[in-house]
Amino acid sequence: MKQKISITANLNDPANLKDLVENLASCHTDRGYCKVPVPEKWKALEMSSTQIYVLGSLDVHAKTNDCVKRVNMPFTSSFLFTCIKEKCGLFNLEWSVSLS
Repeated sequence: MKQKISITANLNDPANLKDLVENLASCHTDRGYCKVPVPEKWKALEMSSTQIYVLGSLDVHAKTNDCVKRVNMPFTSSFLFTCIKEKCGLFNLEWSVSLS
């Protein structure tokens, strides 16, 4: 019996979440980072992380032969978001990880 499972996470308002995370990262205090010299061909990066609760839902689709089952589960989970900025630039969201 072959079974195919598909799991999709849908976030509530992902565009606003991205803006919120990048704005929180921008509140990070710059301790003279822009004035530090870097060796040639190197990129200076600054990182800022924040933990935020995220709302969304998980869609689970399971298909066995001719039977299809679907489950939709709402979730609230804590995520750690990390933003990176290049020297004197803006913070950009680079990655996130669920803490649950």
